Amino acid sequence: MPESLLLPDVPGRGVLRCPECREAPAFTPTPTQPMAGGRFGVLRCSCSTHPVLDSIPIVRHGRVDVQDHVTGRTEVAGPDHDALVAMLEDDRGLDALVAMLTFPPAVPFGLGGRRRLRLPFTRGPWPTLALAARRGEVAAMLADHESLTAQDWMELCYARSSERIASDIFPYFFARYGQPRYVASIELARHLPVGRGAVLDLACGFGHLMYHLGARDEPLRTVGVDRNFFQLWVGRRYVAPDQEFVCADRVEALPFADDAFAASLCSDAFHLFDDQQGAADEMRRVAVDDTVVLDRIGNRLLEPHDGDHERTPKEYAALVDGTPVRLTSEDELIDAYRAGRGLRLRDERDPDELAEHKWLALVSSRDETLFDDTDTLPCTPHGAGALGINPIFHVERDPEGVHLVFRYPSTWYAFENAQMRSYTSAGEHLDPAAFEEIAQGRPVPQTPLLLRRWVVLGMPPRYARRPGTPPPVRSVGEGLRRGALRRLRGTRVS
Repeated sequence: MPESLLLPDVPGRGVLRCPECREAPAFTPTPTQPMAGGRFGVLRCSCSTHPVLDSIPIVRHGRVDVQDHVTGRTEVAGPDHDALVAMLEDDRGLDALVAMLTFPPAVPFGLGGRRRLRLPFTRGPWPTLALAARRGEVAAMLADHESLTAQDWMELCYARSSERIASDIFPYFFARYGQPRYVASIELARHLPVGRGAVLDLACGFGHLMYHLGARDEPLRTVGVDRNFFQLWVGRRYVAPDQEFVCADRVEALPFADDAFAASLCSDAFHLFDDQQGAADEMRRVAVDDTVVLDRIGNRLLEPHDGDHERTPKEYAALVDGTPVRLTSEDELIDAYRAGRGLRLRDERDPDELAEHKWLALVSSRDETLFDDTDTLPCTPHGAGALGINPIFHVERDPEGVHLVFRYPSTWYAFENAQMRSYTSAGEHLDPAAFEEIAQGRPVPQTPLLLRRWVVLGMPPRYARRPGTPPPVRSVGEGLRRGALRRLRGTRVS
């Protein structure tokens, strides 16, 4: 395995730099390393000390909150940065990790929206007791993390935690593979430089695209950055375990050296940043040849508006003024992918040509070979990696065998992803033996057809439970009971 880009064995050789003093921080591991395959300790430079939890540096200050991915508002107050450092200096790395992964459970009996009825569960001893039980539940999950999936952890966050965390975000993330935005992303990613070093993925979320980039025919090393530690940890353990992640919240002051990456990528998030000019400048600073790729940025000329900071096509192009730039749209990317051809970026276009496209994409670089028209695509790049059943399909058993049924999880999901119906099968019948083989990730004679119909696609091996399998914990109460029992048995994590 190649040397870590973030925590190298030789001090100063990594890509990390303090955003304030610009020094390369030195890593000091804790005496106890509580999880196999992960590194715990602290990073120190002249001006700051930052925690490292399970190989993820946290380059932030103050509370390390869980924040809404659109508005940035605090959904759950996280532990204080200095408290995390103190726990690590006291050799309590696992306690620090539990603190970062523990969210208050939802108010019982569905009373979260009933102001008067919920009071007994929001005042007095209940919140403290419930949070302690949730810590026990998280500790139990960590002890058994090898048998779990990304789906199990996503359900903990979005289905069994505080009402302040929007539950409808679960399908947005979990059913990401197969979405139109993902199709556009893997098409645009063909214009990333290959063989020239790692790529930065800014606002990487759970690392969906990072997995694809590492599994495709021309693999890339990536470093993912996001402000939400929970998503990064799930990505590091279950989605893209061969890639690296950093928790940081200042897009205008990235914690990396100049020209640390072959390119800077940001997918489905850039238009949400408050300081887009600062973010663009930093993405150019840390990338060779000022190479920046922005995917799915919202056009403010068209509704619905995704946040308050969308720009026009011309305004996005102005962010990288002085560097050659090409603009395209998500519609054109998807059309090119489905046609089995690469994107045409050699010729410049007037940004006004894209005024009627809601979702835009931008490639900018001083290396204009990245704009070359690409050759014919492989048949199914969305099959890169381990094959699994698309999570958008529900499993129904009938006398004929197993019926995989396409079903949108919500009205809003259907609106945002309506284009899925144009390339994804409405349903497939499989005999039980074929279903079992596919569910185990093994090929069957129907696999090429199912791949073309987006029923089967490339996903991380530990991404989802076997299709049709119920969750190991079915309710908030069941999880809290398990956590409370763990603490009572003496395996306490404070």
